[in-house]
Amino acid sequence: MIDIATLKTLAAEANRAPSTHNTQPTRFALDGAGRTLVLADLSRRLAVGDPTNRDMGLSCGAALEGLVMALAGRGIGAEVEDLWPADILWRPGYRLAARLTPSGTASAPDLAAYTEKRFTWRGLFSPAASGTLAALEASALAKDDVTFAGGKDALAFIAARNDAASLAVMRERAFRDELVAWMRLSPNHPAYRSDGLNLDALRMGRLEGAVAGKILASPLFSLADRLGLAASLVSETAKTMTAAACLLFHRPAGESPVSTGRAFYRFWLDFTRFGLAGWPMAVLADVPAAAEAMGQRFAVPAGHRLINVLRVGPAPFVTTKYRLPAEELVLDG
Repeated sequence: MIDIATLKTLAAEANRAPSTHNTQPTRFALDGAGRTLVLADLSRRLAVGDPTNRDMGLSCGAALEGLVMALAGRGIGAEVEDLWPADILWRPGYRLAARLTPSGTASAPDLAAYTEKRFTWRGLFSPAASGTLAALEASALAKDDVTFAGGKDALAFIAARNDAASLAVMRERAFRDELVAWMRLSPNHPAYRSDGLNLDALRMGRLEGAVAGKILASPLFSLADRLGLAASLVSETAKTMTAAACLLFHRPAGESPVSTGRAFYRFWLDFTRFGLAGWPMAVLADVPAAAEAMGQRFAVPAGHRLINVLRVGPAPFVTTKYRLPAEELVLDG
């Protein structure tokens, strides 16, 4: 039987998983019957960037996979019920994502060793060794939900589509406002070390962060766009071209976001074992024209939906993951 103290420890480990904008929407509770409930905190939804809550479901699925691995590390197996499609409100403000029942024994999967080593790198990548790149490509080819995209031509194609899609999205004032709300552009921000995108994560200095906040959260961006300057403000081409490769992650169309999120976390941990960091370009999957172009160029399998595209490569150093304290992750049943 899992008690509250144990659940808090497990929740902290599960919450190492990635989430959109580092919103960390996943919460955990015990239901009184020995089961753990995985919940989505709807106060952390991205109403503009994620109007259907699909990304929230993905984030909850990744944390769920983290919970399963944390239990397995203690020799405990688990049966999981994916409840996202049922759209059940557990209590006001919390959607039921999944229910986990301890069952039998288990051994920690090899990927569990990389949960602390996985991180997002938003800077220039270091060069990758040829052997590492070959191993990464071979690993991708062995999977039916990952497509490897390497070489300058492929990276240039992806960089151009990413910049165009990013500019289209950033032209929406509501999207920019929501993004800035989750940016922690000053070390004095009360949530700087707990959630959102802070200066460390964004690879920005204080002055750069202050300027970015002023431009994004004001009409200045629209003015810059009219002057033809906005494209350069959002461009990531220079950084994209330093990646060892890009990996397209795709899953069966119609799959529950929670199930997709579980697979996404395993996917990210899998390339972490090669000593590589990742940087998501979710806009390539979220903007239909970009997703279609990516699917055609890189032959995403029929019946699969593009979920995300990650730049991957060696990072000069490991960045800190900023997370909420365990006490905020566990709710009273």
